[in-house]
Amino acid sequence: MSKQGIVYAPYKIVFATEPNEEYDVFMKEYKKMHDACPKCNSIIHSTTLVGYILDMSEKEKYKDKNRCVCLECGDTHITHDRVKKLN
Repeated sequence: MSKQGIVYAPYKIVFATEPNEEYDVFMKEYKKMHDACPKCNSIIHSTTLVGYILDMSEKEKYKDKNRCVCLECGDTHITHDRVKKLN
């Protein structure tokens, strides 16, 4: 049985002083590659909204670990496990 409550965890606040085109391009492509449910290919889902830090010197290690629930089939997974939408 799980209990409801608040979990306090350490966090880091990062402020960008100016737009970063390299970041924007990477995130746009990342979202395309992780757009659909790995089980049914639907893009309709609910998700948590945690901001994960992207180290620009190690972009290949980036993982968005927000929890997703597919609103079509009910599958639960993390954003990084989502797949590219099939046409």
